[in-house]
Amino acid sequence: MPEFLLIRFLKWTVVVVGIVLDVGENLEAFLIQPPALEISVSTTRITEPLARDGLPDYFRAMIDLGPKGIETENNAAAAVWGVIPSEQSSDKSIDHSPAHLSAADQVPLSERLVMPPPPPDGMDAAAAERILEGCTAAPWRAADHPWLASWLEKQSVALDALAAGARREGWCPPRCLPADTPPTERFGAIPTLMSLRLPVEGTFPAVSVGLLARAMLRLGEGDTPGAWHDIDTLLRYGDKISDTPGPLMCRVVAMALFTHASRATQRLMAEGDPDDALLAEIQGSLRSAIDSAPLSASIDAFERLSALDAITSMFANPSEPASFFDWLPLPFRIQAVDPNVPLADANRYLDAMVDAANQPTREARRKASQALNDELVARMNAPRGSRRRFQPWHEVVSEGVSRKTLGLILPDIKIQLERDDRARAALVVADCAAALKRYRLATDKQPESLADLVPRYLPTIPVDPLTDTSVGYRIENGRWTIWTGASPEENAADGFVLSGPAAATPSAPAPR
Repeated sequence: MPEFLLIRFLKWTVVVVGIVLDVGENLEAFLIQPPALEISVSTTRITEPLARDGLPDYFRAMIDLGPKGIETENNAAAAVWGVIPSEQSSDKSIDHSPAHLSAADQVPLSERLVMPPPPPDGMDAAAAERILEGCTAAPWRAADHPWLASWLEKQSVALDALAAGARREGWCPPRCLPADTPPTERFGAIPTLMSLRLPVEGTFPAVSVGLLARAMLRLGEGDTPGAWHDIDTLLRYGDKISDTPGPLMCRVVAMALFTHASRATQRLMAEGDPDDALLAEIQGSLRSAIDSAPLSASIDAFERLSALDAITSMFANPSEPASFFDWLPLPFRIQAVDPNVPLADANRYLDAMVDAANQPTREARRKASQALNDELVARMNAPRGSRRRFQPWHEVVSEGVSRKTLGLILPDIKIQLERDDRARAALVVADCAAALKRYRLATDKQPESLADLVPRYLPTIPVDPLTDTSVGYRIENGRWTIWTGASPEENAADGFVLSGPAAATPSAPAPR
């Protein structure tokens, strides 16, 4: 009998001790103060400036990345800001950039850019849009579409201001926040950098349409230098945007400007009659665009700050507990998150993105970015592991949160890498076409190979950004062809192709 009681006593002792340990362990996790944010290069990346809450001021760090000491009269962004519609420039936003631009800097409402052009009586908006699109891609005359020519004439003040502004040296675009969003008030609202408004870069899709339509009208009317002036405006703005730290969305705009301007330049050389001096000027602008800042610079600047700002706002929040026990006083946070975990992970992934963008070949960049994407997807889809014994809860939650959150906050560079490569390929083809035309003007014959253009018209034989080999060139069946990407027979749609007759006095090449 005593042995039976002893066994029961020992059994219940073990049970009670286990329960006490389990409850005590969970109580410790329940009561534990969440780890503080460690301000260091490995977590926050910047250690100053700090905001009033003692955490990194990512908004001010972003502003500090921008150019300084640019006067309004030398700021190309001011020219754009001045002519865009007032609702885009914002009476409800505050510009925080160093070269502060206010609504008072705008020209009168009657002289601002109006987009899209209103269709004439009897034409629906869709038909007018199709006509406008066609008139940005090929030469046309005022007699073809009088309503569109009249609209461009009414927009001449705004378009001339844009063209003149592109010749300014400085570029400090507005960086606006809604008037009710203090730049360092990070909690209880959308992260500050996610609230950033980009009125100047955002208006360029409309701006480019107006300038391209006028360029093609001028080309159709025989004004080749005037056409080039408008096309060069787009190249210059694209160059300025891509060289200035900003969101990847700004780089998307810059690459689109490069691509559109390159196609228009090819058309100008096909349909116009540029002399050697104008062709040399064209090549200078194209090469400046080709040499614009790499994608890695954008990732390592604004995109990194934006991601870390978002994570800090979500997980280093001293006033918003990540728990349904909101009524409990601090430090009772059962799901308190260690903010250092997702911050360190984000920096690691961003470092990998910078490395991927800096790879020397397109294939290497693709492989590196795909491997990074695969790892992120795997992390996002992985089940959260169960808590190990004596492991604080905040570590488990941090692991799960960082998995699900990083994929939403971090940029996807795969698409942007493709945009960059294609934009540069379009620029390279246009540069080669200008060199070919200059060679024909000087020698009255077609070069046998691109090597004949070096070094007078090309510094070296250009590398095709789409294949990492030399740009394609051949003379066959009385025609010359230059291309990037796969050969024209294999997949012309993937690259850019120009072709024309290889005659002493060649007719216009036809871009496609």
